[in-house]
Amino acid sequence: MSRLKEITSTEKLLDLIRSKKSNIPPVSRDTSIAKLPKRKFTPTFLRISKPESMNVGVDIGHEFLRMVKAKKADDDTMAIIDCKNVPFTHIASKKSPEFRSFLKSELLKFCGTDKNVDIWAIMSAARVNVRHVRIPKVAKKQIENAIYWTIKKETPFDEKDTVFDFEIQGEVIEQGVNRFVAIVYTAPKNEVEELKNLFSEVGMPLTGLSITPFAIQNMFAGGTFPAAGGTVASLFIGNDFSRIDIYAQGKLTMTRGIKAGINSLIESLIEKMRGASQDTPTLELAGKLTGMEEARKILFSLSPDSPRLEAGDAGYELTEQEKFEAILPALDRVITQVERTFEHYSAGLNYARVEKIYVSTAMSLYPPIVTHIGEQLRLESDILDPLNLKISCLEEEVPPACVSERIALTPAIGIALSDIKYTPNLLFRYKDKEQVANIARVTRLAFSALVGVTLICAGVFFYQMYVINQKRATIMQLEGELSRYNPRVDQSMISQMIAGALQIQQMSKAYSEKYVGIAIIGELSDLTPSNIRLLSLKASMGGVPTGTDSSKKEPAKGEMKNLVIEGVIFGDRKELEASLVNYVMKLESSPMFRQISVQKNSIESFKKEEVLHFIIDAKTG
Repeated sequence: MSRLKEITSTEKLLDLIRSKKSNIPPVSRDTSIAKLPKRKFTPTFLRISKPESMNVGVDIGHEFLRMVKAKKADDDTMAIIDCKNVPFTHIASKKSPEFRSFLKSELLKFCGTDKNVDIWAIMSAARVNVRHVRIPKVAKKQIENAIYWTIKKETPFDEKDTVFDFEIQGEVIEQGVNRFVAIVYTAPKNEVEELKNLFSEVGMPLTGLSITPFAIQNMFAGGTFPAAGGTVASLFIGNDFSRIDIYAQGKLTMTRGIKAGINSLIESLIEKMRGASQDTPTLELAGKLTGMEEARKILFSLSPDSPRLEAGDAGYELTEQEKFEAILPALDRVITQVERTFEHYSAGLNYARVEKIYVSTAMSLYPPIVTHIGEQLRLESDILDPLNLKISCLEEEVPPACVSERIALTPAIGIALSDIKYTPNLLFRYKDKEQVANIARVTRLAFSALVGVTLICAGVFFYQMYVINQKRATIMQLEGELSRYNPRVDQSMISQMIAGALQIQQMSKAYSEKYVGIAIIGELSDLTPSNIRLLSLKASMGGVPTGTDSSKKEPAKGEMKNLVIEGVIFGDRKELEASLVNYVMKLESSPMFRQISVQKNSIESFKKEEVLHFIIDAKTG
């Protein structure tokens, strides 16, 4: 009945959140209202999930399925937009087909028809071994081996049956040596595969699988809680065990399990009441307790969120103070373990002192427990209740319907704020991240090369555009100059000019053919010196063209081809040959004669005087 009442109150709370019509006054607490984390994600070229994707955090508890929906806004902020708490006490086993059908049905109803949903689930932290190690600062390729052998030496495990992963958190100087600080976690491979297959079988494959300490880290890293920027601790009191997690600057730096929890408080309550019932009349009924369930009901009755004891119930006569004092011995043992953990953290590991502690439990919350823990540890204490803060996507404060129910949703809220880039993920480990990083690196190089080629092409394009513009400017200038001429030259005028030029050329050719003989005689007269006397001049003239084919054309009429010059040279016998040579050279220098050759060259007697008789053959034209 108590569970049903709690669910009813939760559904009312969620209805009020969705409708934004709550008239219930806000919770009166010392903690100031703050916003859920508006985490600014580091932009990267390669995004694993789409910018507008939605996260759904799933926490499968002992009796409840808790789901929280978070959406990434356009400004890269995460906002909680919905949450749901569904009991499955009617299902006998989580491994049954009935549970699979139940999980599929609830996920489909909660996620809706949006296919762009990343589902993150919580795995029991009790089955995951989380340790922090320090290794020498080695090359990046050697980090994995160094961490692997360090953790295997401290806590041996079989890699065939174990999922192993780690994350480098920073560097420290230890005894003058630089070292890497890494968080290492191992988990049973069969349990990881079992959860992975469970969601795959229902058609909702997991994006990520993590544990509660890392889910809470998402909230601390985003600054959800006051003093989250320093060193804070989170104490969870479970049924069979408790867990203390320490966070520095939003990063999980230490986690430790304590073998004491709510069952230890129940046993302390039973022992206290049985011992005191013999001397205290008011505890007479309590001394008749026979089982844990009756004691659990008495313990849970301390919380204002749980049903009150009725007349006839075991422990009905006990006052609140008596119940609280009965569980103090077991609670103080838990506090002692927490205190020793803090001492080891600050003194042994040389970390900063814890400044604040947040408390959550698997039972209905009893605020004096939180206060007592803070007083004993001499620290500021508070409840780990993110839903008590103002949700960024809502205009009104969350109604204070049931603090215990809000605390129970904390793991699901934290895991809904996950991102594959910074949340430890048992399904996406170090090697997978390295592979994605390599792909991203190659993609960036290809993109850079493409940008370079694009810039070169753009440069060539703009240069060509510049040249084109220059040519256009030149054309415009020439057209301007052309426009100043009048009349404008056109094809008809050019044809007329060509015809006129051809006519003039033909006339010139006719004149040259008509007077070529006179020109030759005049040229010879000018070139022939006084000591040379020409005896004869013979010239052979060409004929008229017989056809239009240039290859068959005969010499034209009046065109001189061969010229034979006969003459004698007077003078000193020794200088006759030189005079002939000078005469031939003068003829060769003339533009009217070519291919000069001496056909005859002999000394003869002419009028009782020795002369050089010569015959010269020349070409004209």
